[in-house]
Amino acid sequence: MRLHHFFPAIALGLLSACASAPVQFYTLAPVAGPVATPPRNATVVYVPRVVMPDYLDTQDILVRDDSRLLRSSNGRWASRLSQSATDLIVARLSRDWPQAMVTAYAPVETPDSRLSITMERLDMTSDGKAVVLASWTRLPRDETRPVRQGRSMESVQGSVATDQEKAALLRQLFEKLADRIATESAG
Repeated sequence: MRLHHFFPAIALGLLSACASAPVQFYTLAPVAGPVATPPRNATVVYVPRVVMPDYLDTQDILVRDDSRLLRSSNGRWASRLSQSATDLIVARLSRDWPQAMVTAYAPVETPDSRLSITMERLDMTSDGKAVVLASWTRLPRDETRPVRQGRSMESVQGSVATDQEKAALLRQLFEKLADRIATESAG
């Protein structure tokens, strides 16, 4: 029996044993469901991309462990975290404000109001606590109407054992923030 026939099979077996798990992509966006169509003369609310600390605005799924940031070995956000957060917040505000057309895309005409959101602090810790400190301004096109501003710290607790659980925890946190914004900036 010749051994040189077995070398390719052995090499292939060793290479496949060294292969890492495939990269998994996660999104914060809710599952698409029925979309309520706003009325024809609906108020247009433009929400530009959420602003957050640069070191978090990546596709890496990160968890804080004291002063270290731990990156998931095979999990990534499907888009930059700021874009995913914006999409989720817009979807939630659209649900909470059915009389308005809430959009993350710059409308052709000047919108009735612009809602800018800044996440000053965003952490998801290895013990399962997620916290966001955010401020927002809803600036109306009509200068005679009041500017609405708010600031809030929201937190949620949950498991961060898997990337799927991390995504679910941040989704819950951003939905809580969106609900606060919807309540305090309505009108």
